[in-house]
Amino acid sequence: MEKLITRNQAYPENEVASLLSPCILCDQRLGAGLVLNDKRFVCKPCFQVVSLIEYPERYEGLRRDYLKRREAWRAARSALIDRSISRKVSTFFASVAAILLLLLFWKLLLLVVPVVGFGISKFAGQLHDEKLKQWEKEFPEPSHPELRHFHDPRAELTQRDQLILHVFNHWPGYPPFWNYLREVVLKRDGNRCQVTGCPSRLELHIHHRNLVSKGGPHAPENLIPLCDFHHALEPDAGHERIWAKIKTRYFTLVHEHTRSNRASPGTHEVSAHLRRLELVTAAELSGLSKTYGFSCPHCGSDQIRIHVHEKQNVVEVECLRCEKSLEGPQELTEETGPRLGELLKPTRCIGAWKARWDMLSERKKIGWGDWKGAKISTRRKEYQRKKEADTSKPVCPKCGSPMRLIEPKRGESWKPFWGCTQFRVTGCKGSAKYKA
Repeated sequence: MEKLITRNQAYPENEVASLLSPCILCDQRLGAGLVLNDKRFVCKPCFQVVSLIEYPERYEGLRRDYLKRREAWRAARSALIDRSISRKVSTFFASVAAILLLLLFWKLLLLVVPVVGFGISKFAGQLHDEKLKQWEKEFPEPSHPELRHFHDPRAELTQRDQLILHVFNHWPGYPPFWNYLREVVLKRDGNRCQVTGCPSRLELHIHHRNLVSKGGPHAPENLIPLCDFHHALEPDAGHERIWAKIKTRYFTLVHEHTRSNRASPGTHEVSAHLRRLELVTAAELSGLSKTYGFSCPHCGSDQIRIHVHEKQNVVEVECLRCEKSLEGPQELTEETGPRLGELLKPTRCIGAWKARWDMLSERKKIGWGDWKGAKISTRRKEYQRKKEADTSKPVCPKCGSPMRLIEPKRGESWKPFWGCTQFRVTGCKGSAKYKA
């Protein structure tokens, strides 16, 4: 039973010595078995049978019949190759020719023999290939039947198939066809994390909407793709394994744990938190805005300008039509992007899941505040003043080119001076302080 549980990725803690209710498949109540996620039971013999099933009853029979016919076809083909005289003649003369070719180092007169041997070998090989092709034409390889999975809406399911599907949907662990379910869910949701505004740069996990610990089934309608970051925020048993794996050049996630006190005896609880390594940039937010089509929640305009003040670690969002602005902390892209997806109005790639910010203790202390009705925010005014100051540099009185500090190169004895940028190009001396 232990080997069977391990092979089928079932949880060992779900094994029971005796069934508390009849088996869902055979109605027997004797012997050991396994308890499903919905608290129903399946006995050991039925669990052994179900663990070998991959498709519904009709398609499982087609699959097994196909495997038998394919194995028989391959055996017959191998027997034909072994009995082929042409193949044996080809192999013999090829070997003789190769041996005689080695003897050419001593006697050049043996050149004719290996040439003839290689010719016979090639002719016999072609004859063998033609016979093999003719046989494969008369006895073609069995074609693979069209198989439909348990969760395929077009599949024909018997009453027993319905019971087996119930066992699979409430499998105590990952069901045997988990990879199939993963492909179905990812294809349905466009291979994107379903938190609106998430960049989805990491590997996607498949999350249960209704948690497995609460009886949630392994069915496509109960599954949703989430990235490493947002899946780790879901409070479900077993997610600690996910927390421990998330360590990239962008951040490290630490799950909730107990830690010993250094200064005094005893322990204290450490809440789940985030160790930041690289915060969001303006280029990343611009890309997310184009991907999700962020628009103003007040006037509906898509003329949204997002600016990052890196020195203050502040992200500023401004609507150019209604001239309202909003400020918030500069955090990771996986945090700031989805937060903008909640505050703004996305028009494209809208996800079907909301991030669990309450799992991050730091999120409770930091907020985005309210939209301000000022025409231009204080930070925007400061940014424009700096921009105007950069564009108001002095120009050369002679040629009109920008002025800058001209420093001497190695071997030149004159002192640095504030002059024309074209000094080394055209020799313009647009400065009274120039001394040769």
